[in-house]
Amino acid sequence: MPEYPRGLLGQPVAGAIDALGGALLDAAAAAQLRLADPADREALHDFRVALRRLRSVERAFRSRLGQPMAKKLRKRVRDLARATNGARDAEVQLAWIGKQRRDLDRVERVGLTWFVGRLKERRDREYEASIRTVDAEFPGVDRRVRKWLRAGRSADARGNASFAVALAELVEEHLEALEGKLAAIAAPEDETAVHQARIAAKRLRYLLELVAAELGAAQDAVTRLKGLQDVLGDLHDRQVLDHELAVAVEVAAADHVRCLRELERTGAPRRKVEAAERRDAAPGVLALVRAGRAAQGELYRAFVAEWHNGGLAGLRGVLDAVLDVLRAYRTSVPVEVERKYLLSDLPERVRDATSADVEQGWLPGERLQERVRRVSDSDGERYYRTVKLGEGLTRVELEEEASADLFERLWDLTRGRRLRKRRYYVPDGAFRWEIDEFLDRELVLAEVEVADPAIAVSLPAWLEPLVVREVTGEAEYLNVNLAR
Repeated sequence: MPEYPRGLLGQPVAGAIDALGGALLDAAAAAQLRLADPADREALHDFRVALRRLRSVERAFRSRLGQPMAKKLRKRVRDLARATNGARDAEVQLAWIGKQRRDLDRVERVGLTWFVGRLKERRDREYEASIRTVDAEFPGVDRRVRKWLRAGRSADARGNASFAVALAELVEEHLEALEGKLAAIAAPEDETAVHQARIAAKRLRYLLELVAAELGAAQDAVTRLKGLQDVLGDLHDRQVLDHELAVAVEVAAADHVRCLRELERTGAPRRKVEAAERRDAAPGVLALVRAGRAAQGELYRAFVAEWHNGGLAGLRGVLDAVLDVLRAYRTSVPVEVERKYLLSDLPERVRDATSADVEQGWLPGERLQERVRRVSDSDGERYYRTVKLGEGLTRVELEEEASADLFERLWDLTRGRRLRKRRYYVPDGAFRWEIDEFLDRELVLAEVEVADPAIAVSLPAWLEPLVVREVTGEAEYLNVNLAR
């Protein structure tokens, strides 16, 4: 499982999704680099896991984001994740079939060996195709998703709920969906119902894993859901394999008959014909069919024993404790909690960071600070109107995007109260540092937003040597005063 950033619960939804999405893209990018090593068979799995979790996070929070991911980009992410399915399915089937060898007789093992050969050939073919697809498609997808995350962080989220409150709503919705899907499973042959319940369990588990490192009850629920997902996943894998074996029986029988006819047509010696007769793969494939269906029955009985007899009630009890914690993170007014540091110079890290040129001006006013801002970056120009109230570490902040026409009309009112700077965005774990290089004076400041005033900020190694001191709350370094 990728390592998720901490300290997300009190953040706005868009900010938390930006941090989570960045962490998952970093994990996928690291796994992609390992694909070049043919001995690293886990690289494709790790890439697949990171991308699937990214899709799950985007899907879950889509309606709670001010700027959802575009449909075309969602499709590209989905197609890239699906490109890894074939290799994974073949690996899973090979692992199960390998365990059946000891239960087959000599004749049946002929069929097992034949079927394993088919699976390995398919696995290798799918694996090579997956790597080609990932290498060709992921860089572009990575770039576009990061751009969407940055834009989403600036867009207004729905309402003022924190990430924790939105997560609580989603956990309740996903639990209700899971209960309905589990109730629909009535027999081991209910392939669609089993698959849908497995997906529902996985999506709920993925949500809880986002905060499992911080909430013990969430980790307990993750463990329970992992057990459910394993049972349903194994049952689904056996169902999928059953279809493949049914086709393989026909192929094996046809291949065997074709081989014998060819030997008869060419007048092959009797001993060669008898040897070919012993290489009939069909009995072994049929034995695998029987073993797979027996396994389906055992898995279904294990599922019923656990989840029809208290397992679901136990999960709900654990989740009630999680929900109590998540619901406590409520905010009624958007609040900016920001720490600021004076730097002696620009950090080297900004060389690889995205940046934007910012022009800010303040309208006349003392207690209420109203600001207009023009942001210019690789995506073009955007305009914002912001109202701030308060001083120090915690301040109320209300911001909305404005039109170019409104900006120009208000900009005229800011004469004598303006500044220009280049802002660099540097992600670091759960935080995103903003490094401001002022273009109208010699000054460099670093800022970081935190979810709660009580959260301590540890200066990263790349920044600490350049920090002169913390200037949070010092009037001299407030932008509104610097603009005068």
